[in-house]
Amino acid sequence: MSKAVVVGYLAKVSAANVNASHTEGNVVVTKKVTLPDGSAVPYISGQALRRMLRDRMEDLGYQLSEPFAKVSKQEVTPPVRPWEFVDEDLFGYLDPSGGRRRTSPVRVSAAVGLFPFPGDRDLGTRSFERFGEAMSAGGNMFETELYSNLFRGTLLVELDRVGVFRALETGEKEERTLSAEERRKRLQTLLEALNLLWGGGRTARMLTDLSPRFLVYARLKVKHPIFLEALSASYEGGRYVLELEPLVSALEKSCDYREETIFGIEPSVFHNETEIREALGSHGEVLSVHQAIQRAKGDVEALWSQS
Repeated sequence: MSKAVVVGYLAKVSAANVNASHTEGNVVVTKKVTLPDGSAVPYISGQALRRMLRDRMEDLGYQLSEPFAKVSKQEVTPPVRPWEFVDEDLFGYLDPSGGRRRTSPVRVSAAVGLFPFPGDRDLGTRSFERFGEAMSAGGNMFETELYSNLFRGTLLVELDRVGVFRALETGEKEERTLSAEERRKRLQTLLEALNLLWGGGRTARMLTDLSPRFLVYARLKVKHPIFLEALSASYEGGRYVLELEPLVSALEKSCDYREETIFGIEPSVFHNETEIREALGSHGEVLSVHQAIQRAKGDVEALWSQS
């Protein structure tokens, strides 16, 4: 019986600051994590990615719970109707007024850049002359740290919890379970949301497409983020080179637990695309990213058929 779906992916950012940290003076600082050698790589927080996935699921037709939440000072009380609101189902909630809480069945890692942050900055300015002032009044100047990078992320879905709501989570007397059709639809929409991923800060002037340039989908007999540290790349000849050894090692390690594996790769992104297809073809079907997402959505159709 399948216990989890895991998706590992690589997203390309050409020039942006998707998820800023704080402001130092007039500089908007990007979020970074320091490596053991002292260098720093940018990252996009899991919270930001979950926000983007929510927004894309709303774009795809699902009503979110937030307009129905009650706000009192600093407390936000969710409606606690996960059978009605997909975000409460997939991303969880906490009711501060009582014991009702749901841990998210969808686990999302931060998206971590594979290359060090070089210190680049974008310079912006606002001229007071545009607001009717004299040119001598000057204006405001500000800077934003930005980067070009390839980001690695992982998404894990606990299949036995999607569309299943325990009494302790809802405050009701009995457990609720959605129909198999609705459970499949919610998971398929989540996969489509990943295929359409974009968002973050400063999109007015630094719009970024965060949809995967490479992904690997696996349906597992166990719950384990098998691709979390398996995706890495180098940069050669103006294109990325996917490092195959850690990915193949992860695939071989998990061979007894994988029930289905699908790969997606965007053309002309990776210098070693032919090698990638040859190395991964024995582990699963290698398609374009769009085709892989559609095939994964088709794979989901077999879930919960006995419910």
